[in-house]
Formats: sequence, structure tokens, C-alpha cells
Amino acid sequence: MIVSGFEGTCLNSRTEKLIKEQGIGGLILFERNYENPKQLKKLIEDLQSLTAQNAPPLFISVDQEGGRVARLQKPFTQFPPMCCLGEADSDDLAYRFGLAMGKEMKAVGINMDYAPVLDVHSNPENPIIGKRAISSNPEVVARLGCKIIQGFKDAGTFPVGKHFPGHGDTSQDSHLTLPRVERNKESLEEIELVPFVQAFQEGLDVIMTAHVVYPAWDEDSAATFSKFILNDLLRKKMNFQGLVMSDDLEMQAVTQTPEELPALAINAGVDLFLICHDLDKVTRLQDAMINEIETGKILHEAVDNSFNRIMKTKEKLTDDKELDLEQILEENQKLAEEMRSYLNE
Repeated sequence: MIVSGFEGTCLNSRTEKLIKEQGIGGLILFERNYENPKQLKKLIEDLQSLTAQNAPPLFISVDQEGGRVARLQKPFTQFPPMCCLGEADSDDLAYRFGLAMGKEMKAVGINMDYAPVLDVHSNPENPIIGKRAISSNPEVVARLGCKIIQGFKDAGTFPVGKHFPGHGDTSQDSHLTLPRVERNKESLEEIELVPFVQAFQEGLDVIMTAHVVYPAWDEDSAATFSKFILNDLLRKKMNFQGLVMSDDLEMQAVTQTPEELPALAINAGVDLFLICHDLDKVTRLQDAMINEIETGKILHEAVDNSFNRIMKTKEKLTDDKELDLEQILEENQKLAEEMRSYLNE
């Protein structure tokens, strides 16, 4: 139930401990883990080789959207931001982008990408979403977002829709503080939820939560820790059956200690905890989770449900034939140039 960051461009004893002793479920890659595609592919193969016999593979994930959110630099394709797709308003281009990005990740062993952004760019002053969003029109975000998702899935890479229930109307950056979206339920449902509703119909397997408060739904808790938003709204009303992953729990919007997070998040409905940098916090959170399961503060049923969803999702991971990364990169460069022609500077 934990996806962790780690240090280094090759396997080391601390990362080995994370996988073999702590039983981590997934890892997230950053610039610090990358030198070149060959090195990255070898690193991922080494990471996967450490899982127990007959155990499911690790989620190997990365935040590779295009534009300014791109953890893997050249020769990986430097796609422009997703707003290009909204400007082009082409189902075909959106699908080809998802397929291209998915194949590129798959070729080196990455099986999960934190994309597409399904936030609607409804606030021009938003400091964190902006051009990362496909469009300010929820119907366009929904339609093109679903095409991107379809492309990723056809490539054999899990897309992660973010940031549920929508980060597009914030005026603050949740990396730095806890934003609030002061809109009524009707407005939230008509704008923010539209892309997610359609993405679930498209078969989106994983969503990432927003560290944002929506008082119309929950006066006190950010979506990541809101039982109403993640259970009543997401699971019951919207009938989402997939995995709920937190955004990075080291962001400044999260003021709780690692020891306070497990019960809070699991009881709200989080399946996967994302901690990107501090391995000490990973261990503290994991120890607290185990203790609270043993003492009954966290219900066994909730953990079993998360475990079953994680296993069911990992069953969809496939070891397909080896992909020719050089050929994919060559094709994707042409696609990036085509997308860039729609970039409205």
C-alpha cells in the first residue's frame, strides 16, 4: 500500500531493503534515478528482480506529463504541455499522444505514469495547473482525457488520472499550502467531476487525490483525507472500482505526521500512499500502519479491500515483447513537433 521514492541510479542496499524486507508495493522515479535509457531499464529490471517468488511486480511509476512536468529528460521525448491537445481539439492526436507516451515508458519498464491531468483549467490565476490542463472546457477535458487514457492502456502502461476531484480552480499551490475551492456542489459536479465520470467509463484504473479542501462536500478535510469525497462521492455515487492513490504526502498541504496518516487516509478510502523523498517517513508511516492494524484502529476489512484492489490491478500488468526505444523516440519526436504547432504562447 506504499509507493516510495528512492536514491541512486543503480540498486543499493537501502532500496533493496525497501523491497525485500519492507515489502514496498511500488516506486516512483525522479531525475536523481536517471542517467540514460539503458541505465534506467537495467535499474528497473534489478528492482523487479527483488520481488518475492510468485509475488506481483512492483508499480514502477513516474510523473511524466509533458511540458514542465517531465522527470525524464532527453533522449526521452520532451512533449509540450497538454494544453496543446485542447488547442488542437483532436481525438486522434490525444490518442496518439497517450499511446506514444505509454510506449516510451513501457520500453524501459515503467508501468505507471501520473498522467493525464483531468483538472479543468477553470481559474486563470491557478499557480500550479495552468498549461498542464487540457482545456478550460470540462467536456473537452473529458473527451480528450479519455483518448489519452485509451492510448496509455493500449501501450500497456497504467495512466493515473489526477487530481481528484479537481485541482483546476485553486488559487494556491498544494505543494506549498492547503488550498480551498469555495464553489457549490452543483458547480463542482458540472465542471470538476465531468472528466472523471467519463474516465471511469473508459476504464481508468487509478486516480490520484488532490490535497485540496472542498467545503461544499467537506468543510474540514482535504480530499485525500475525506471519507465523504473518497467513499460517498467517489466509490458510492460515481461507482469507481479502481485504486485511489494519494498525491505526495510530503507536500506542505499535508500537516499531519507520518504516524497520523495511515488511519486518517485508510479510513477515508486511500489504497496507495505516495511518499516521494524521505525514506525515514516511509518507515515511520509503515510502522504506524502495522501497529494500528494490529490494535484495531485501522479495520482489517479496509486493508483487505485495498489489498485486493492492488492485486487485481497488478494482474493487468503484462510482460510483452521488447520494444525498440530508438524507433519509438524517433516517431515520438515527430508527434511532439506536431503537438507543439498548437502551442499558444
